[in-house]
Amino acid sequence: MKSGCVKTVFILLLTNDPTLEDSVAQALSETRGVSHLAHSASDALQIVCGVGRDLDLVVIDFESGPYGLTLLSAISACRQDLPVFIVTRDDEEHVEALAYANGATACLPKPVSAAQFINAMERCRGLQHQLAFVD
Repeated sequence: MKSGCVKTVFILLLTNDPTLEDSVAQALSETRGVSHLAHSASDALQIVCGVGRDLDLVVIDFESGPYGLTLLSAISACRQDLPVFIVTRDDEEHVEALAYANGATACLPKPVSAAQFINAMERCRGLQHQLAFVD
């Protein structure tokens, strides 16, 4: 892909985990992405309401508070086209099922490497591209 054709990706990241922040930052540096960082669900919702049309992806760390599922549902209700990745501990399979039922696009188990995050973004882009042609 030509560098002039690469679109900057805008991501909202809700987390209190510095390791996840680092992985996402590394992935974004490789993909020309920009992150809006939130440390609470209310901050994340303010960002979605403020710059929501510009967002390409939301990443919610379910360990950053009890409101992750509510935030996921709210985002899915107002922006059905906005992909939402959920990050959980590896032993939380029940959370994955709830996340998918409430609109999550992907669930990634911790720890998430930059490469895993980039792969999930690429799969999501491919799916969105395929869905655009189904219409």
